[in-house]
Amino acid sequence: GGALMVEDKVRVAVIGLNVGLYHLREYLKIPDVEVVALCDVDAQKLKDVSSKYGVARTYTDYKALLDDPSVDAVSVVLPNYLHGPVSTSALESGKHVLCEKPLASSLPDGESIVKAAEKSGKVAMVPTNFVWMKEAAYTRKLLEDGFFGEVYYGYNCYMRQVGSGIPVRSTYFRKQLSGGGALIDNGFHFVDLNWYLMGCPRPVSAFGATYAEFGPRGKGFTAGETWGDLASNFDTEDFAVGVIRFKNGASMVVENAWAAYVEKELMATRVCGTEGGASIWPFYVTKEEEGKTLAETPDLKDLHAETKFEHFINCIRGGKKPTCSVQQGFMVLKMLFALYESAETGNVVKVT
Repeated sequence: GGALMVEDKVRVAVIGLNVGLYHLREYLKIPDVEVVALCDVDAQKLKDVSSKYGVARTYTDYKALLDDPSVDAVSVVLPNYLHGPVSTSALESGKHVLCEKPLASSLPDGESIVKAAEKSGKVAMVPTNFVWMKEAAYTRKLLEDGFFGEVYYGYNCYMRQVGSGIPVRSTYFRKQLSGGGALIDNGFHFVDLNWYLMGCPRPVSAFGATYAEFGPRGKGFTAGETWGDLASNFDTEDFAVGVIRFKNGASMVVENAWAAYVEKELMATRVCGTEGGASIWPFYVTKEEEGKTLAETPDLKDLHAETKFEHFINCIRGGKKPTCSVQQGFMVLKMLFALYESAETGNVVKVT
């Protein structure tokens, strides 16, 4: 059928119950949303979660869940290498899809999701964490109002300290399972936010470098955790740096590390325009007044920003195209894979 009537319940299922528990709890807060089914390969976990949250229908096989006609929409919350096949199948089964970042672990998988989304006409999004912050919503509105003039530069950084940073689950640092390391994991969030605040200009080229100075030595993992022989399985980067150039002449610097010798965890995202600028961590906007540069931190307590889950549901209800669409997620993936290719070859790589 067409768009749902406002009074209809949206019936959601969650596939994958690690980070998926967060999705489940968030959906339960939204009026007229019903979580009707859960899926996980771990039968015991499935049983525990379904009884705790009162979700009667459970599946260990996602294909069986996708055949369930009472499910309108799914959250795909699985290791990266499963995003492609599961999200594509879900869209082909006529479900709306909210897929955890990164969109996929390879460009062909990303492309198959985008094609399935376009063919199905369903809401398909890959919501990163920070676009939904009030600060981001406010800054994006300033951009749209022309406050910054022409935005020509973006910068984003996220660096964790050695010994607190590298995720212990193998699905994060095995290239075959994740597609990459720190850059595709946290970098996806930061590049997506920075690009969004720059107005999503069209990327044309990338130049970068990656390093694995800690993981292969068994250093940098969260203290006190063991997961088999971590070091010998480590085949992704724990540090990435790069610059992306855009068609409009703008550029963006990306710096992302799971582990580095820094005094504390570092987080930053900035945009610089011809008439003004802004930063998210710390939050401020800056412009010139009477020959002086003034920075101020706007008071956002009265600003309402949707959560990514509310946005997903509102797009389903209203038949709207989402912020953080899979098309946008695919473009972020293309930038990251161009940086990876550049790191490997030492050359500037075109983003097509």
